[in-house]
Amino acid sequence: MSQPEQTDAIIHSHAICRRLETFGLREDPVLVREILAKALELKGLDSQDVEALTAVSDPDLLEELFHTARSVKESIYGPRIVLFAPLYISNLCKNNCLYCGFRAENRQIRRRALSQEEIASEVKILVEQGHKRILLVAGESYPGEGFSYILQSIETVYKTRSGRGEIRRVNVNLAPLSVDRFRELKAAGIGTYQLFQETYHPKTYSIMHPSGSKRDYAWRFGAIERAMEAGIDDVGLGVLFGLYDWRFEILALLRHIEHLEAVFGVGPHTISVPDWNPRSAHRSPQTLHTR
Repeated sequence: MSQPEQTDAIIHSHAICRRLETFGLREDPVLVREILAKALELKGLDSQDVEALTAVSDPDLLEELFHTARSVKESIYGPRIVLFAPLYISNLCKNNCLYCGFRAENRQIRRRALSQEEIASEVKILVEQGHKRILLVAGESYPGEGFSYILQSIETVYKTRSGRGEIRRVNVNLAPLSVDRFRELKAAGIGTYQLFQETYHPKTYSIMHPSGSKRDYAWRFGAIERAMEAGIDDVGLGVLFGLYDWRFEILALLRHIEHLEAVFGVGPHTISVPDWNPRSAHRSPQTLHTR
């Protein structure tokens, strides 16, 4: 079975599309309330449960859904919010993602990668602001030293000290890697490895990624599995809402999660829900914790 076939055997994108386009999703108040009661048991929901919830449109039923979500969150996490600061170390990129201001064909921006001294300076500022966690982000091209630049940058972040202390956790949002590279990333002491599929819809994915290594849907999809195979069991997933039908994206994302749980016994630490619209060329990320 080819990589694309293996991927679709997990997501079943044609089946999801057929379900949405041919049969549609109908709101069933009785079923929805049963699912909300199940959610309050804190044992999780499956993709069929979530499919039923995506059909909710009645304002009163939506309010019940939001109330249940709030109760589940507070039962698990309590009244707390965990913050991290993004640290962009490079905007070098060889991809041409149509929604991204960093795309390779955008000649209007200056391309550069921060030096290790500049990274240390940025980290000191963040530490003085009280941050203990960062999300290290880089484009899908590295300066002369290649992937070693990423490993050096992580080391720089961890060893930088300031008056209020240091960064204790470096999460990373990086391009897909091989299993061996992921092992190097784990050895560097990262927290969460985060990667968004952007869209799980194959045709939309192809349109939005006309050139560059990111055009390979299957290679990107398999990155989380390779990371977990390499021993990174703290991962984050997400989709870029606005590229395709949000209901499809949610159901495909849930099937991806169910696959990871079946293979590794654990799913993602976070699900991110960035959004895109034609007036913006960047993400507005929010992160929902799932465990």
